Amino acid sequence: MARRASHQNSPRHAPRLAAETPLAPLVLGLSERFAAAEADWAELADPRLLRRFRRILADMETLLAESPSSEGDADRIRSACAELLVAERLLRAGCAIEHEAETPAGRRADFRARRSGAELCVHVKRAPRPTLRDASIAIPQSWRTLETVRRPLVVALSLSRNLRGRALHAALDEAFQFVEQASVGDELLLRDGEGLPAARLRALAPSPGSTIELVADLSTAFDDHVPRFQHTLRKAFAQFMPRVENLIVVAGSPGAFEAFTTALLGSHIERWDKRPRVGELIAYGRGGDGFWAGSMRNQSRLAAYWPLERDAQPLLFVREPSPRAASAVRASQLAREVFA
Repeated sequence: MARRASHQNSPRHAPRLAAETPLAPLVLGLSERFAAAEADWAELADPRLLRRFRRILADMETLLAESPSSEGDADRIRSACAELLVAERLLRAGCAIEHEAETPAGRRADFRARRSGAELCVHVKRAPRPTLRDASIAIPQSWRTLETVRRPLVVALSLSRNLRGRALHAALDEAFQFVEQASVGDELLLRDGEGLPAARLRALAPSPGSTIELVADLSTAFDDHVPRFQHTLRKAFAQFMPRVENLIVVAGSPGAFEAFTTALLGSHIERWDKRPRVGELIAYGRGGDGFWAGSMRNQSRLAAYWPLERDAQPLLFVREPSPRAASAVRASQLAREVFA
């Protein structure tokens, strides 16, 4: 096919794209997989939709080859990748798909998928722009020493300056004191010798392990991102198809996952009304500020976050439907098989 031929005729094309932007490997992988499977998918999707996908992929490859000229160009690539990732996953699972299915209210679901009597409407959203960060960030080994502290806590680290020597030792001393005592939600801002912000630590959540788990914090304002994600979830909710199970898929950078989870499930809080896990003093739970808090929006039972990286997998969140609702149970099972 045309797209496959273009890769064969331009062997240096893929490495050059991959070197220019972290989005390029994702686009190239999608192009290869769509070209290889398009004939098989012709029975599951309107041929016009598959042709549209081919055009989108060709446009993205061209844009990446020329280097995206603006953040808007990069956003268009991210949005297209999110839609194509979902379409590919549905088609590979043998789902017949309808694109932009209209609801009775005149809104549209990005995909209506059907397979073996199960029906699922999927709403694809890109993470809010301020949470997007394509580059992966490695945590310096010097900071990894915090993971020797025996506390079951996930701590996010954001570095804005490269500390060395005495400044690094002073910052680590403060950081050790922080992680040994911090409660979920606490933050510590560390400054360099000139008084400028150099690093930030945030106690995110309880950890399933027995020691500190250090993760890269790719956001600069976690508390600002949570309401932005909730706004994104509400927009998707407003497009729900009635009398059908609806899945919200939000795609963005790996660093935004924690903000998405908090927006969906609620803030981590200490729960004195519950028993702590064995060997621990504090029980943790979720607050009432999440999109799924309590019985709020109980028509929404399926949501997923998907990092926009090649070979990344979505993480599916499920609210169990009533076992008496057979169609909802079938749709939930389909979502698990396709996206979990």
